[in-house]
This record gives sequence, C-alpha cells and structure tokens, in this order.
Amino acid sequence: MGTTITSVTIAFVIAAVVPVVVTSAIRRGDRKRKHQRVLAGAAPDALFTVRPRRWQRVILRTVGILLAVVGAVLLLAGVTSTDEPDALPVGITGGVALLAGVAFVLLASALARTRIDALPDRLIVRKGFRAEREVHHTAIASIRPWTGPYGGIQARDSNNAVLFDTVSIAIGYPDLEAWLAQRAPWAWFAYAGAGTPAPNWPAANASAPGWPAPNAPAQNAPAQGAPYPAAATQGWPAPGAAPQGWPAQRGPAEPWPTPETPGPNAQGPDAPKY
Repeated sequence: MGTTITSVTIAFVIAAVVPVVVTSAIRRGDRKRKHQRVLAGAAPDALFTVRPRRWQRVILRTVGILLAVVGAVLLLAGVTSTDEPDALPVGITGGVALLAGVAFVLLASALARTRIDALPDRLIVRKGFRAEREVHHTAIASIRPWTGPYGGIQARDSNNAVLFDTVSIAIGYPDLEAWLAQRAPWAWFAYAGAGTPAPNWPAANASAPGWPAPNAPAQNAPAQGAPYPAAATQGWPAPGAAPQGWPAQRGPAEPWPTPETPGPNAQGPDAPKY
C-alpha cells in the first residue's frame, strides 16, 4: 500500500514539475535566440507565424519509428513462430505496437503542417491535415484557456465553434496574444482582464492601440458581468469595427503601418503609434 502511494505521488510530482521546467527552459532559450518571425510560404503581408516547436515533432516521429520497428519484428515473430501458445500474444502485441508507431509518425507529420499565419486583419489557420482557412478578427467572439499541461488559448466564434487553438510553448505565441489584444480587444478583455499589455508586439512592454498601458485602469471598460456596449467607447472599439487607425477592410495596396508610415486612417498627433 505504501509503495503504491509513493509511486502515485512521484507520478503526480513529475507531471507537475516537467511542464514547468520545460516552459522555463523554452522561455529562457527564446530570450537568447530569435526565431524566424514569418515562415516561408506565408502571405506577403504576414506579420508572424505561430507554429509548434521542432523538437515536439522530432520526439513524436522518433518514438513512432521505434514503435513501428519493434512492432513489425514482434508481429513477424508471432506469425512465423511454431509455438502456438506464445505466437498469438506476441503477434497481437506486435500489431498494436506497429499501429501505434504509424499513428505517432502521422501525428508528427500533422504537427509539422500546423501553423497560424497572422495578417493585419485576419489569421490563416492550418491545423494538421485539415484544409487551410481564414479567420477574420471580427469573427473572434470569445477566448478561452486551453486545458493542458502547458496551457494556451482557444478562440471561438459567436456560435461557440472553435476557430483555432494553440499551446503557450508554441513559437510566436506572445505575438499571437498581442495580436488578439489589438484586433479583438472585447474578447481579450473578457479572457485576460483590463490592463493586460501587448507583450513583444509591436515592441516589448508597449501598449496596444485602444488597450490600456500595463497596470493602468481601463477607460470606460464594461463592468463585470455587463454586456459589451453597442457603440464604441473611448479606447474600446465596438465588435465588428476596425481598431482605431486601421482600415475597415485592408486592400492589397495598403501596407502594414510602421512608425515611419502611419496607417491610412491615422490623423493628427493623437493617431496610434505602432
């Protein structure tokens, strides 16, 4: 009994400690080196790409290949064995291991295809072997925490259908959080609360347009439990409306504004800076 309790306790401790250690190591590594912000094959006006870590699919593919090889050997041994009592369990074990190995390899391939390309007004989402689709920022009605050892976010539309999801250790995840804080502030406020900064996008610790600076009280923010106002209030764009200083619909000839080239709707000294 004591051995069982000890084993269960150790398993729980490992399950709690490993994600923390992995996440800390990833954050420390990201501070030391810069990843390629936009991957090849993205749209010309893509801002950044959110994608899984390379080591994730390498581990899955390696485990899958090992399982497939071991399973194939066991299956072959079970088929060719003359010892009937042992042939069946060995063959079944080999078949299960072979199928599991193939599943791991396919999962690694699906992970390699998974990515989110962020554009000024929409996201291009590709998850696994599913078809690529676009998610406009006005379609994001709610943001929920992703349940898992590493956390993350899941975005849903007004019909509660999942638009996209990603884990917090993905490359480009801080940029995605900042993009959501800028492009879907009503959903981000309900998820993260007021005063949330836009980390690392466009600059570290820089407040997003229409979003309060870090540790600053929200202006005209809706009270807890109250519906979002139908009309836009200062600092809070109405759902479906383009953020201040941005065109309602971006055309191909309209570049992403920079500090040197403000957006086409930016006017006067109070125009947002990026």
